[in-house]
Amino acid sequence: MPLFGLTTPLLCLGLATAGEPVDDALAALVAGDHAEASRLHVAAVNGGALSGDVYYNLGVSLYREDAIPEAILAWRRAAVLAPRDGDILMNLSHARRRTQDRIEAPALDSWMFWRSSFSFSEQGWAAALCLSALGALGALWRLRPEAPVGIPALLVGVPALAFTLSTAAELSTLNDRPDAVVLTDEVSARSEGAGGVVLFTLHAGAEVTVRERVGAQALIALPDDRVGWVPLDTLGLVDPRLPFPSPPAKPAG
Repeated sequence: MPLFGLTTPLLCLGLATAGEPVDDALAALVAGDHAEASRLHVAAVNGGALSGDVYYNLGVSLYREDAIPEAILAWRRAAVLAPRDGDILMNLSHARRRTQDRIEAPALDSWMFWRSSFSFSEQGWAAALCLSALGALGALWRLRPEAPVGIPALLVGVPALAFTLSTAAELSTLNDRPDAVVLTDEVSARSEGAGGVVLFTLHAGAEVTVRERVGAQALIALPDDRVGWVPLDTLGLVDPRLPFPSPPAKPAG
């Protein structure tokens, strides 16, 4: 799904998600009416069309409208639903270069290279399946000690250990991963909610972690350990199930 070649993602979208709202959004995108395509894609995802393809194409429409923070949010949600799609990550990289803060997420453990290709739930299920298979091989060996289970146990045991370790690593960092995008032009992070001292300032497109929510305020954290309170309505949350914010109004003229 390359950012500057839309034929592939559009065909994938047409095959993956049927329905009038998505079809209309696709037609608007093909016609080059990106404002209408953005509006219709938002209506589609808010109406329940939760698909990596739909969110991907929403990001394309928003990017071409120059709505960079909203495009980042759409592609971040797409990445949750399609974690192995390298084109989504490529487009995110393009969009992040156009943000002011350029906040980089912490690097994953280099030896756990598969963590970037599997979602958290997929890693957990893989670990459970591999451990179950390992347990079944152990039971077979107890019943039939002569059975050749050594090589199968090794082939299952290695991925079982790998996925178990990566699932544990995901759990340990679950509260530290970016799960929101700043959507306003600028927001000041304060020490105590709305009346606190300004600690630092973030700009549109910055990706942050939400540690806590109290009323209309959110405690955010950055990879460099800075924390502060910002208004919750300045953020777009990455959870694909939440309503997507309305696209920004196009300037008159």
